[in-house]
Parts: sequence; C-alpha cells; structure tokens
Amino acid sequence: MSARGADPGRAPAITQATGVEWGRWAEILDGAGGADLPHKELAQAAHAAMPAAVENAGWWAQSVAVAYEQWIGRRIPGQAHDGTFQVSATRTMPGTMREVFDRWCELTGDLTELDGLTVTDGPRTSGTDKRLHWGVTLADGSRGNVDVSPKSADKTLVAASQVNLTNPDDVERWRAFWKGRIKEL
Repeated sequence: MSARGADPGRAPAITQATGVEWGRWAEILDGAGGADLPHKELAQAAHAAMPAAVENAGWWAQSVAVAYEQWIGRRIPGQAHDGTFQVSATRTMPGTMREVFDRWCELTGDLTELDGLTVTDGPRTSGTDKRLHWGVTLADGSRGNVDVSPKSADKTLVAASQVNLTNPDDVERWRAFWKGRIKEL
C-alpha cells in the first residue's frame, strides 16, 4: 500500500518481469516529476530506469507508465492515455492465418452495422506476412478491429478489439460482443 492508494493490479507482474518492486517504480517516476508528465515521458522515464536484463523493456516501460497513471488516479483500468477506453478478446483457432482471416471476412461480408451502430467507414482490410487486419469505424467514433496472426503452423490467434470508446460502461458490452463474434468462427 502506498500513500496514493493500493498498488496497481499489474504490480505483481511488473515486479516479476522487471525485478523491481512497485514501490521502487513509484519512487523512480515520482522523482522524475511523474505526476506532471504526459504518458510518453512517463514511459521514457521508466524505460531509462529499466534493468538491462529485462526482455521486451519497451513494453514493460509502457506497463509501468500505465500502472503509475492508475496509481496516481490519472486513469482507470481499460482507459487509454487519451481518456478513451478499449477492450479486446482473443482466441486461438485451428487453421492457417489466411484460412481464419478468409472465414472472418466471409462471416462479416459487407456489413453496415455492428452491434446496432452504423458502420461509417469500412470494412477495411490490410496485411503483412505476420498479421492480417480487418477494421470498421462506427457512428459513435469507436473502431472495431480484428487482427489475425499465426501462432503455429496450424493454429492462428484472433484478436478482436473495440477502441476509442468514450464511456467506460461500454467496455463489458463490447467484450461480450467480440467474444461472441469470435466464437462464430
């Protein structure tokens, strides 16, 4: 427990991955002027203090910055640095990346609405050898995204997300929606 509240929920994972206790991360970021720094500068300060042995140090620096912002009351869980909210659902499925993506595109077709909201842009698709992407923009300004990437030779990871949500109450609605759509695959 700290003077600002309970340690953030990700504190144990951060400590395990970085070898630095949450209280020490809080001291480091406080010492860098953390309460007044924007997210990008918080992440840079965390990255500068990250032990050299930490794998994926940039990702963990972002995690430390987000946890700190939650700890000082600047954001709540699920809230992005711009004040919006996002949620995701994932599932590993049998098949190659291309097979799963083609099934997704066939399932969705040229839809004009998503969970009752009008599609104002899309569906759009793009991709690389490592990931295929499908996305739409909805009338409320949020965006639905589905990314498909290989997990093994015959298994594929499907990651669906709803981003740019303005109301935290919409997070669970969209989590349930995306879990249901992925199950349809």
